[in-house]
Amino acid sequence: MPENGGLSGAAGVSRRTALRIGGAAGLLLAMGGGLTAAILRRAGLHSASDTRTRMGTLVHVTVVHPDASRASELAGAAFDEIDRLEAVFSGYRPDTPVSRLNRDGVLVDPPAELVAVVRRALHFAELTGGAFDPTVAPLIEVYRSSFAEADAPPAENAVEEALSRVGYRHVAEDEGRIAFARPGMSLSLDGIAKGYILDRVVALVTGAGAAGVLADGGGDISAGEGEVAGTGWPVGVEHPREPGTMLGTIEVRHQGVATSGDYMRAHTADLRHHHIVDPRTGSSPGHASAATVVARSAMDADALATAAMVLGPVHGIELLERVDGAEGLIVTKELDLVRSSGFGA
Repeated sequence: MPENGGLSGAAGVSRRTALRIGGAAGLLLAMGGGLTAAILRRAGLHSASDTRTRMGTLVHVTVVHPDASRASELAGAAFDEIDRLEAVFSGYRPDTPVSRLNRDGVLVDPPAELVAVVRRALHFAELTGGAFDPTVAPLIEVYRSSFAEADAPPAENAVEEALSRVGYRHVAEDEGRIAFARPGMSLSLDGIAKGYILDRVVALVTGAGAAGVLADGGGDISAGEGEVAGTGWPVGVEHPREPGTMLGTIEVRHQGVATSGDYMRAHTADLRHHHIVDPRTGSSPGHASAATVVARSAMDADALATAAMVLGPVHGIELLERVDGAEGLIVTKELDLVRSSGFGA
């Protein structure tokens, strides 16, 4: 997969490094090397971290375990699991189940992991009234190709044609198959599958005996056990237009965190056109610069951050207030901060 390309491999023509989850790429980074080393020693624990390029971004995995060598082994095993699941969800590789579904319009006996993610994606599509829609891929592609070929947004008729192939209600998932009801439809699971993969990494490593694990994939975080110092994992939220300036810090444990932003894969320097497209209108939402969501899983946080970005500061926060266990922060285009009632940063 190309760097910054996401699970679908669709990279924008420019990139801004602004608001992101500056996640604890490990206890040593988040809490200070000397302090954390002393805490780990007193607890009889060791920390190991590994960083590799996966899913179109840098993925950091930190494992805390009573045995130092086992911590390192589990950090490596995390990437084996990521590789296995990328081979299911990537829309960029031609031989994956998602690519076959997009090519043929039907997939018989889909992998259980794909079924789980598609079901959850359709749940959020219904919950958000289509603000999050896994069938948005035709719109994403028409913008990507137009800016790549002409350095300009697509013509109105091209957008309308792509919109005719978008609609989560035209996806059937039953009796061992996933199928599209309309020709030319396709799935983009970029807004949910990365969170799912990070959650699976955390479950795998925790199940293998880790005392703590944190998986950070370019703005999506899944945090497992990790209360070594009596607290959760500290995660910093960075300013959308001032890299290095923190808007606040939150503490997560047994939760997921995700950020969606206009800068991540922007098509234009003014950030008017970017990789997030409203599946209902066919244009990039213009009222938010970023949305950060904490939820019970990284998969849920991933989908909700995308939906909140599309819905904007009013309806996006209303959505988060309706979802049990979810909280969030939306930064408007004017850089105002709008928080849900329980967001801690």
